[in-house]
Amino acid sequence: LSSELYWWTAFFNIAFFKNQPVETPIISFERKSVKNRGHYMNGRNGFGIKENININRCHLDRPLWEILSTLLHEMCHSWQNQHGKPSISWFHNKEFKFKMSNMGVVPNDKGHHIWVADPFVFFLEKHGIKFGYPRNSEGIIKVPQEIKIKGKSKLKKWRCLCGQTARVGREEFYAICTLCEGEFVLAG
Repeated sequence: LSSELYWWTAFFNIAFFKNQPVETPIISFERKSVKNRGHYMNGRNGFGIKENININRCHLDRPLWEILSTLLHEMCHSWQNQHGKPSISWFHNKEFKFKMSNMGVVPNDKGHHIWVADPFVFFLEKHGIKFGYPRNSEGIIKVPQEIKIKGKSKLKKWRCLCGQTARVGREEFYAICTLCEGEFVLAG
């Protein structure tokens, strides 16, 4: 998968970033929160590597086109960092969404892909990648939105009378809230 993603990185640079290509990133496959499909890291890490795109190991079982849309998404963050104006919050700004939409991958404010279309779909289909979903009359493939994935945390949620919460990894937990002076009980 790694060598294939490097090939697609070079292809996406030619197809989508043309005169403003992104630096070839190091692609990693670290396990992160199940809510995160991938992320772009700017700045040098402990190995001195400047450009790093992580594809979350939790989601490697997704269809290749979904992994490639994540790769393109993270490359767009790299492009924006080098040539545009990156968002100052965790939301994706207008410039980012406009660039992604022009490539055929449309994200919402939080970065979840809502639908895909040409040229992204065209290029992938030309290289034999199947989407498994039909295009609508406008040539759009709606990306199915997953039910929220629950993590595998073993922490239990405890709550006091005023609603403050604590997550604790022990079977028994004895604590008093400093705000309401109520005892924390296991939340149902």
